[in-house]
Amino acid sequence: MSSSRHLTMAVFAALLVVGLGGLLLVWPSYRQLAQINRQTEVLRNKGENYHLQVRSIANLRTELDRTTDQIASELRLIPESPEVADVMRILSRPLDGVHVQDQTFRAGNTKEAIPGSDLSVRVQPLTVEIEGRFDAIFDLLVSVESMERLVRIASLRVECDHRDNYDSRTAKASIVLEAVYDDSPLEAP
Repeated sequence: MSSSRHLTMAVFAALLVVGLGGLLLVWPSYRQLAQINRQTEVLRNKGENYHLQVRSIANLRTELDRTTDQIASELRLIPESPEVADVMRILSRPLDGVHVQDQTFRAGNTKEAIPGSDLSVRVQPLTVEIEGRFDAIFDLLVSVESMERLVRIASLRVECDHRDNYDSRTAKASIVLEAVYDDSPLEAP
């Protein structure tokens, strides 16, 4: 029995040595395989997220383009000076005796754009008196609204002369505009 016991012990020792040796040889490969599997999973997630990121970037680009278009069409510049002469030049209509019989421009005193505020934004009032056909008056108003710089319409009064016949009917308009400007010095970043 002793030789059977020795044989069992020898087989057990041999199995233990082979098992431990195999484990020592297999374990590093197993760890390396596990690490490669983790890296594969990370790359797979990045690949899946790539399509989501591309879609997200496309959506952001569309939103940026829409916002840029909105800024270009709706927002107006606020210059550092009232530039009333430029406003008058842009709004001046040719006196042709048919569409426009008379027009005058009169500048007023500057004032705060928002009374009582701490903002440095001011306005230069400009009164436009125009006599002519309604389409010329309307064209002047469209020109005000389409200017690149901010000009507010503070008041508008239009009167028709009912004494003339309908085809040559003229109107008189008094339009008070406010050329908005910011005379504060720009702060250095």
